[in-house]
Amino acid sequence: MFCDLSNYRGIIFDMDGTLVDSDKAIAKAIAPWCQIHHLDLETVLKDGRGVRFEDYIRQHLPHLDIHQETKNLEGAEATFAAYVCEIAGAGRFITHLHERQIPWVLATSADRENALQRMQHCGLPKPPNLVGAEDVQNGKPDPEPFISAAKKLGLPCRDCLVFEDSDAGVQGALAAGCDVVVVGRFCQLEHPNIVARVIDYCCWNIELSQGKQAC
Repeated sequence: MFCDLSNYRGIIFDMDGTLVDSDKAIAKAIAPWCQIHHLDLETVLKDGRGVRFEDYIRQHLPHLDIHQETKNLEGAEATFAAYVCEIAGAGRFITHLHERQIPWVLATSADRENALQRMQHCGLPKPPNLVGAEDVQNGKPDPEPFISAAKKLGLPCRDCLVFEDSDAGVQGALAAGCDVVVVGRFCQLEHPNIVARVIDYCCWNIELSQGKQAC
């Protein structure tokens, strides 16, 4: 599949699973919480992928103190930042965007503190704009995070290309009216506005260095 970056005026990145591989860190952070609440870790990781902690808790464990449980889980995540690593080629791809003067924004289900910590730990540029978990009323798969991200770029959603890895994120981006590049193997959704699928950013970097916009 091919997609031409010149068709878009801005880029919206998800973070976990899209720019950074945080699967190990998230698993370590929530494993004790799953034990306490007698939940299967693998099921929680699967069902909660791309979703804010507060939304997952509200749906599956509404009897808990959602604010406190979310705070506890975000704090646990912060202690495992060292287990996060860059998705191959992500940093170089962002450099290409800067060189081509294509603006970008982060739209993540992580809280702002953890998002900035993970980006910094992986040596990725600090996002010029960021929509975090606490910045929206409705998290993914609702389109609000992407609508908010596009507004930060001063662009309509139709002019933005979204990079996402999860079903929830892809659904939200499509609902917002954005085209989507699926990163990784997790999301198998089909839609006309899914314009490309990549494992990482290495193919983008090779093509861009040759003056092409293929993926």
